[in-house]
Amino acid sequence: MADAVVVRLVGGPDHPGELDAAGFRGLLAAVQLLSTRVGRHLVDQARPGRSAGVVERSARVRVVGLDGEGTATVLRFAVGEEGVLGDGLEHEITDALFELVRGLWNEEPPSWTTPLLGEACVELLDALARVARTAAFGGARFREVSFAPAALSREAWPREDAPRRYGAAATVRGRLDRVDLRRRVLRVLDESGADVVVESVLAGYDVEGDPLVAAARLLGSEVVVTGPASRGPGGLRLRGATVRPA
Repeated sequence: MADAVVVRLVGGPDHPGELDAAGFRGLLAAVQLLSTRVGRHLVDQARPGRSAGVVERSARVRVVGLDGEGTATVLRFAVGEEGVLGDGLEHEITDALFELVRGLWNEEPPSWTTPLLGEACVELLDALARVARTAAFGGARFREVSFAPAALSREAWPREDAPRRYGAAATVRGRLDRVDLRRRVLRVLDESGADVVVESVLAGYDVEGDPLVAAARLLGSEVVVTGPASRGPGGLRLRGATVRPA
């Protein structure tokens, strides 16, 4: 049996009860993406054996209402379809969806949030920010939560390609073994045998012209690289670094 989700949008670029086509498509796509990924996550983790068709139908999002109420644009969604033999999977999907929405509101992802779910949550925030200053999620079974999507953290959510944070400067000594002039990226093999990616280069010694081109002349040589550092799953990265001969 389909479940109900109500989204209230206030302070967007359109009149109450109206949404431009691009904003509407983006928001609907983001809600559908999150619902689909939640359904797949639930089946993978706790409901093995469900067919892909059952999951897709249980996670299907339909717009069943678009109205203006005072200063708000109100969207009503139905999640799931009637007659799907999913044993209430659509209700489990909306339960998990609202737990993620509360995580957005609190800027604290649930402990079970995967990178795929984190990416979908960030897409939802971005889609909401394009159509409203404040957004509220509620439904027949849920207490409404309201938040300003543009102001909420994206960095708190796990993602495969999450933006890196760069902190204090680090110095690396090693062999410059790769130069990508098109992407303006260098790679240094450090003394421990690990790859260090250098995302941009600043002139650090007596160089005229492009500092990346000057650094490229050191390809195959021992160098010392210093710059703001970020340590993550892909290893150490430096940005805005200086490169000099060792």
